[in-house]
Amino acid sequence: WTSMFPNEQVSEQQSALFVKKLLAIAVSNIVYLRAMFPEQAFGDRCLEELNLKILREDTSCPGACQVIKWMKACFDAVDKKYLEQLIIGIYMDPKDLSSIIESYTFKFSYMNSGIDIYRNNTKVSSAYHANETKKATIQLLRTIIVLTQTLKPLPDEALMTIKLFYYDEVTPADYEPPGFKATDLNSFHFQEPMNIKMGNVSTVS
Repeated sequence: WTSMFPNEQVSEQQSALFVKKLLAIAVSNIVYLRAMFPEQAFGDRCLEELNLKILREDTSCPGACQVIKWMKACFDAVDKKYLEQLIIGIYMDPKDLSSIIESYTFKFSYMNSGIDIYRNNTKVSSAYHANETKKATIQLLRTIIVLTQTLKPLPDEALMTIKLFYYDEVTPADYEPPGFKATDLNSFHFQEPMNIKMGNVSTVS
């Protein structure tokens, strides 16, 4: 456990670090199980007998490198408490990013000197017992793995994007993390909408 997550989440910084690591692991396993990148773009990790895939920072896969850059950039918005939502969108038409076939949404809130994160409308919060945090984290990751494996394979031509939404009241009007740019696209459209709640994880603050 401590090789992947901070042993304690008793401070704002530890809580933020935990959330960023959990987000990176969740995104890595989503893109792995949806076969967005080749096997060699991932490394193997084990968390309490749960086999996980993590994007390798030394990968030569351009797409995987781009996702890693996106994730690192969005961590800046987490640290600044600007980030409200992170949406992974999978689409088919490069000319129409608003029409997607699949998406994964993470929502964030900043309260009581900690961070709350929501995975598809289910809260990942910032004030809980450490043992419950560990148990819920493993359950969340296990659920992501199981449910993602039940989805139909993506078409070979499927593409991926990440969109960030910010809290307007605290975020500078011209703010965008490195690698992101402002857009007028405020929502995605689904051909066959489906919403699945993955779980709930809380960290101690």
